[in-house]
Amino acid sequence: MDKKRFLSTELDIATLNTYLKKDYSNNSLLSFKNDWNNFVLFCQFHHVVALPASTTAIRIFIEKQAKEKKLSSIKRSLISISHIHAAFDLKDPTKTAQVKVALGKIRLDKKDDNKQTEGITAMMLDKLETLFSHSVELKDIRDLCIWHLMFELLLKRGELRDLQLDDVCFDESNHGMVKLQQCYYPLSDGTNHLLTNWINASKITDGYLFRAIDRHQNVSNKHLNDSSIYRVFRRANELLDLDIQFSGLSARVGATKELAKSGYSIHEIQEMGRWVSPAMPNQYIGNIERSERQKSRFKTNKPD
Repeated sequence: MDKKRFLSTELDIATLNTYLKKDYSNNSLLSFKNDWNNFVLFCQFHHVVALPASTTAIRIFIEKQAKEKKLSSIKRSLISISHIHAAFDLKDPTKTAQVKVALGKIRLDKKDDNKQTEGITAMMLDKLETLFSHSVELKDIRDLCIWHLMFELLLKRGELRDLQLDDVCFDESNHGMVKLQQCYYPLSDGTNHLLTNWINASKITDGYLFRAIDRHQNVSNKHLNDSSIYRVFRRANELLDLDIQFSGLSARVGATKELAKSGYSIHEIQEMGRWVSPAMPNQYIGNIERSERQKSRFKTNKPD
């Protein structure tokens, strides 16, 4: 196999997919590609070999990452590096004692990184709707719709980001449905009204459903990125004047908790949220031990 492609920061998903020994989802391949390209760039800058990588290079790389990235991102980078070494039947440089010690120190330094994401609640959404129900500002109309839609459909950030206007359809009574993974999810009357209001106010006729808006009320042709979605939820946090911090996962976490309180089973919630494993719903509602067992079983039996 030709290593040269993997020593360039222009490695693409298609090439990566042909070399890996298992089938992975597109999102996983994208993560592997980005992590590997970042590592190659680091190696080029320090004039060291990326493939096979040395233990020292891996250690310095994760220590540098630790200055600006979360523990979960660092661990994911190590997994990506490990997969690519395995693809070339090379010894895994991420499993050495030196790397494990460095990762352990980073874990201690970042012991607060893995705090559970705070969930937004139905009561909080009601307060936000009270604030913006009569607003004609496009940003208010858009954000109110996003908060409710992500909560009601347990949307991932990527699902919201990639939604197209064509993914929304209305029946003869103007009741809306949203298509996700080839399934149609009906909307409540309240969320249906908010979505209709956004579509009419934004005057979009095709393309991405949710987009950036400039200070002059101009709607972009580009979709919201993950950072923009984070800012939408940070805005909710500021408006509610809470001591907690929301993230782009807050609607998904909050909806999971409320469904569990309402009597839905983990497997029902798993299906509603389109999870491939019940591990994350269990984590969100506080069943940490069960979640970790399921994560371990899923990693062993099934690729991402």
